[in-house]
Amino acid sequence: MFVIRKSAPARQCARYVATTVSRKPKLLILGSGWAGFRLLRDVDKKIYDVTVVSPRNHFLFTPLLASTTVGTLDFRSIIEHVRSSKHDIHFFQSYCVGIDFKEQTVTCREPATVIDKDNTFTLHYDHLVIAVGAANNTFHIPGVEDYSFFLKELRDARAIRGRIIDIFEKASLPNRTLEEKRKLLHFVIVGGGPTGVEFAAEFSDYFWQDLNKYFPEVPVNEVKITLLEASPHILGAFDQNLVNRAIKSITKQGVYIRTESIVKEVRPGSVLLQDGSVIECGMVVWSTGIGPRRVVSALDVPKTKNGRIIVDSHLKVTRFPNVSALGDCGQIEDMPLAATAQVAQQQGKYLAKRLNAEGKGQQYGPFKFIFRGIMLYAGRNKSVVDTPFLSGYGFVEWIMWRSVYLTSLGSLLNKFQVPAEWLRTLLWGRDITSFGDDERGCLPHHPTIPEPWIDDKKEKEKE
Repeated sequence: MFVIRKSAPARQCARYVATTVSRKPKLLILGSGWAGFRLLRDVDKKIYDVTVVSPRNHFLFTPLLASTTVGTLDFRSIIEHVRSSKHDIHFFQSYCVGIDFKEQTVTCREPATVIDKDNTFTLHYDHLVIAVGAANNTFHIPGVEDYSFFLKELRDARAIRGRIIDIFEKASLPNRTLEEKRKLLHFVIVGGGPTGVEFAAEFSDYFWQDLNKYFPEVPVNEVKITLLEASPHILGAFDQNLVNRAIKSITKQGVYIRTESIVKEVRPGSVLLQDGSVIECGMVVWSTGIGPRRVVSALDVPKTKNGRIIVDSHLKVTRFPNVSALGDCGQIEDMPLAATAQVAQQQGKYLAKRLNAEGKGQQYGPFKFIFRGIMLYAGRNKSVVDTPFLSGYGFVEWIMWRSVYLTSLGSLLNKFQVPAEWLRTLLWGRDITSFGDDERGCLPHHPTIPEPWIDDKKEKEKE
């Protein structure tokens, strides 16, 4: 007697088709970020038939993303698979490319592959949650998407890490001139917000504690980190006294901060500023804020000036009470909130409670945001903490910073992995392994970047 078992995808597809005739309302969640993933965890699966659509099959703990760019943490220690949340959900790794509010359908497209280049399908919903997050804001500046690195997704962190090692390996070659090394070893970070400052701090630690030891051929005095900020101050959301203390520490680590420096163009191997000055560099990391995703921009619903969907105090979209928008892509009318993980997570938790109550025929009150504070890592085992109860800068705040994020990790596995990797970094340092290729080349917004200082030589020889 033979027993035929269905494959996992076949079982899930069959399960989804079977539940299309179920009486449970269909809850369709677009996105697996802070808002969508928290909603997925808390919503009652006995009340709703839950489906998640997202181009990535995991939740990313973004506050520790900068630590993965330099090997302090492993990439897998800050992610949690969507399918691991529960088995009583449907998940489809695809992009949402269109929403029909009248027909209550969503059109999805599978990420392009060699086999399926344009595989689209349609899903029906009774309740729709738009939690697709936001895209990197390039401000339409030429060359940003082609010649810079973003720091928003896991693949961005992998690409940055690969490029850093690649640059130091290139600078170690015996035939490199001092001028070529100087250009290669100049790292430019655009954006003086928490992401840019934390990456600058992590990279500075990486160089002084690890790269400096393993690359003796690289001249220490030629490694330069420049942080560009268009406004007069960095870290505008923090208390300025704490910021000033952090700036003193960061500059001592070799990070050069330039405020009121507006980028006009990013070129292969250089950055052109609005004042006409040119900064030659080996790498540009772009972290200047967020903008609306394409699917959100195409929706015919009221939006803010920066493209976020306007919702009421119950997170419902105007004219469509069965549609909610939250996180970075939504904005409550008369309650402007920053696009942060803290806001998105609280909104996801609230919406789950509201939907659970409505599913039982009960009413639920409006959303109320509770500000719990902000914090960031500033290098050399020091952090900035700015909360309603405690504010400070230093080593104790760094312990607090690590403790808060450690306890905030979702899975028990990650709560074991992260402290183990912190201990590994303390005892044996960070990993400097190169896998022989620049991962940036396989990313759609990171094409292969030529080395301009070598190309310039060839052009001069032709002349």
